[in-house]
Amino acid sequence: MKRLVLSVISGFAIAAMTAVAGLASPPNLTGTWNVQQTGLNGTTTSTVTLSQSGMGIVGNNAANGNGFTGTFVTDVQINGKWHGPGGAGWITVYVSPNGHSFNGTWGYNGRAANGSFVGNKVLPPSPITAAGTWHVTGAGGPVAFIGTMKCTQSGPSVVCHTGPILINGKFRAKDKVRASWTSPTGSGWFSFWFNGDNNSFNGIWGNGKDTTPPVGRVVGQRSLGG
Repeated sequence: MKRLVLSVISGFAIAAMTAVAGLASPPNLTGTWNVQQTGLNGTTTSTVTLSQSGMGIVGNNAANGNGFTGTFVTDVQINGKWHGPGGAGWITVYVSPNGHSFNGTWGYNGRAANGSFVGNKVLPPSPITAAGTWHVTGAGGPVAFIGTMKCTQSGPSVVCHTGPILINGKFRAKDKVRASWTSPTGSGWFSFWFNGDNNSFNGIWGNGKDTTPPVGRVVGQRSLGG
């Protein structure tokens, strides 16, 4: 019997430690957020500021006077309350693992959900880099540069390999690379420019000197897996 009691107590202790460990590192939501809310009250877009201390969240919407408080109950879920000129109620928030977005539902106290919302954190612009692995597809014209393109960057200089094609170029503007390409069957020029997300680009290419007109177009998407 004594062993059974000790076993049960140990089980509870392990469960408690596991629960604490599971809440050891929720993402940090401190910052400014763009939030779109939809529901029975219509659709609104607003700016919300959040401050996080440990598992606790405090938020404020300066435009309408609403305030928010909440607590992480798992690494990805927050249960909380809101209050403001229009009343008070509850919110449930589900956070992305990187802490850059969330979605959830809200309602008035004692009532079912009145609407839903999505939020995206306002992040500082990241420096554009060509370095990495890209998945390239054709967007018109003859097919070339299709498939996996791996690039390295040193200062403004960029070197990429896609199949048998070698691309050498430089950033001519903060978001645009002008390059030449060579392959066993020919050579030419290649120009590609990055979108604001730094995870995609558009490009055009041609044969021979860079004074010739483009003959094909491509789009590239960064492979976030490496």
